[in-house]
Amino acid sequence: MPNLNKRALVLSGGGGRGAYHVGVYKYLEERGLAPDIIVGTSIGAVNGAMLAAGLSAADLEREWRAMKTDMVQRFRLNPLEYFERPSLLDNSPWEATLERQINFHRVRTSDKVFLVTSTDIRRGQLRVFRNPEITVKHILASCSIPVVYPWTDLDGDLLWDGAVVANTPLRPAIDEGAEEIYVVLLSPAGARELPPPPNLLDAAAHAFDMALLASFEVDLKLVEKVNRRVREGRDASGHHIVNVRVIAPSENIPAAWILKYDPQNTDHLIQLGYEDARKLLKSG
Repeated sequence: MPNLNKRALVLSGGGGRGAYHVGVYKYLEERGLAPDIIVGTSIGAVNGAMLAAGLSAADLEREWRAMKTDMVQRFRLNPLEYFERPSLLDNSPWEATLERQINFHRVRTSDKVFLVTSTDIRRGQLRVFRNPEITVKHILASCSIPVVYPWTDLDGDLLWDGAVVANTPLRPAIDEGAEEIYVVLLSPAGARELPPPPNLLDAAAHAFDMALLASFEVDLKLVEKVNRRVREGRDASGHHIVNVRVIAPSENIPAAWILKYDPQNTDHLIQLGYEDARKLLKSG
């Protein structure tokens, strides 16, 4: 049975918006809130792997400030390839970048539990991978945004981005016995009103974000229901109270930033993540 009293960090997907994770983690590190469990999807898997490998918030900042779009992806040179390939962009530079950024031996031997999610295309199911088996291919698979990037072939299994099924997977953290979970989203949450999308790309991203948030909110309500049953002494399944803190951007982040890795955007997102975390957690 998993040990209790564990702290988990769940990092959602969102491409270049993932610099926001760094700002949030910077504040958590200052508060001494290091996680025992890290669950990452898509860019959350990238940041999670760096943390599992022992990098500090300052290390993450340095890596992100050095990131450029051409280190992740490139447009296909032959226009005919857009009709012959199952993706718009070529993400082959991403593998070399990840190999440089992440010490996978340290990830596999980390004392933290690190879980990476991806989507099995053939079965339409969420796949969860643990430290000892994780390679650069597992991280690539978790980042393989459908249509945008090609799927990743992992030992014959075709895998897409974990966000297709669960962009913010709470259950793996709970199954590991987490009692305290910090969830970091990359799009605004809650009842705040947002301006209408200014263009087609933002409209598509906004619709996608809404669908992902709806899925997360279903999971969150399930946690709240179980917590209520435990408090009332009506749970006979051995569940325990899980305290979930959700940190999300306090402003809308342009959809174009998902596919853009730019130092100026990075600076803004790191600062935003830090301030949002500080405002939410300073009294907690």
